[in-house]
Amino acid sequence: MLTKDFVKALGRKRGEMNITAAELARQTEVSRYTIYNILSGRSDMVRTETLSKLNEWLYQRV
Repeated sequence: MLTKDFVKALGRKRGEMNITAAELARQTEVSRYTIYNILSGRSDMVRTETLSKLNEWLYQRV
């Protein structure tokens, strides 16, 4: 389950890096559809593999 803080951090880092959701999807190998749903708050349940990819991307850039 994605927390609001995680989604906020993901969106904030994406904004700081000035990349699109599509570019985030490319970099993380997560579908654009899934990225859009996560960032828009439509999805808070994702597969463990997806969460791991997003978490790895986020913490490589902190």
